[in-house]
This record gives sequence, structure tokens and C-alpha cells, in this order.
Amino acid sequence: MSEEPVSGAVPDAHATEGWQAVMADMTATAETYRDRGWTVLEVHPGDSVLVDSAARTGLDVVLPGPEYEELEAVAAECAFTAVETYRAEADGLVYLLIVERDPENETAVLVPAYYDPGGSEPKVDAIRESGEFTLFCRRLNDEYVLFVHTDVAPFLPGGLADE
Repeated sequence: MSEEPVSGAVPDAHATEGWQAVMADMTATAETYRDRGWTVLEVHPGDSVLVDSAARTGLDVVLPGPEYEELEAVAAECAFTAVETYRAEADGLVYLLIVERDPENETAVLVPAYYDPGGSEPKVDAIRESGEFTLFCRRLNDEYVLFVHTDVAPFLPGGLADE
């Protein structure tokens, strides 16, 4: 791994190690899929946060324009019907590596994210009560590609997922 700064915002210095681990996991996971012949898109969010508003409930990740455009093109061509979710909790944050998969077209989109569950209980409750976890991959102008999942537990903090 290079010594260049990792793309994507982190909330504070304590989170840097956790975020770098997620980014390293994304690189390794992408390589595994590519070795199996899959087409892989790795995205690098500038920010990620749980949201619960009239406009969006779920995990909101902001992508750079070129990556968003590439994701939009891939999403138009594929039906993402499967997901793998890797979750870790450290330093008061939840780290996720979400692998949206189209097994028929052998295409995967890898989305690293994090959020602070502290003070997010109402948002976690809203997600749990809706029975859906929606991942909003968006650009700054609020255009977005979304992925909806009916099993919310893999995305939520361990202690809050099943309450």
C-alpha cells in the first residue's frame, strides 16, 4: 500500500487506523474478485453518515464526480441482487465494507463507509423499524444510486442490530 493519503474523509485522528484498514480490505477484496474474473468498481467516499430525513433514511455516502458517473453507468447495466457486508467496530465507530454484487454479470461494487453510532440511536431505530437498509451513493448535487437491503443487521452496530 502506498504512503499517500487515503481517499475519503475520516472523523478524527483516532479513526485513521480503522479507515486505513477498511481501505486495505477493499483493495484485497477487489483483487480477490478480479482474480475470479469479475468486473470490480472500488469507490472512495469523501464522507459517509447515517441519515433519517424525509428525503433519505439509511447510509449516505458522497462520491467524487467521476466515480459517481462510473457507478451510475455500472448500475444501469447490472442488477445487484446480492451483497456481502463486512463490519468492524472500533474507537466508537462502525466501519463497513459493502460489496454490492451482480452474480449473473460477475460485477461487484465495493463501498467502504463508516459512521458514528453514538447519538445515532434514532436513526438506527428508524432503519430497523423500516426493515430496510438503504445505501445512498450520491454526488454533491443529490443525484444518487441506491441499493436497498431487507436484512439490516449486517449494517448496524452489534449491540443495536437486534434490539
